[in-house]
Amino acid sequence: MADPGTYVDEIRRIIGFTLEIPPERLTDTTPFDDLGLTSRQRIQLLSRVEVTYGVSVDIDELDRLVDIRGVAEVISEAVAAQRLRE
Repeated sequence: MADPGTYVDEIRRIIGFTLEIPPERLTDTTPFDDLGLTSRQRIQLLSRVEVTYGVSVDIDELDRLVDIRGVAEVISEAVAAQRLRE
C-alpha cells in the first residue's frame, strides 16, 4: 500500500478550494465537521478524489472521510487495490 502521506497535499488543496480556505490553514487531522463540510460536500469530495486518482471507492468508506488523513488513507487503499487488479 502506498503511504497515505503521498496524497495529503493534493487532498488539502482540493478541500481548501472546495471550502474556500487557504490550504496551509488545514492540518491533516482538522475534523471536516469543524470546517463546516456537509455530508453532500463529502460525497462530492469522494467523487473528486476518485476522478483525480482514477480509483473507485465504496460509498461505505464515507464514514472514514472525517479529515484529510482519513481521505488519504482511503485513497491509498483504493490505489493499492486498483494496482492489484491490473
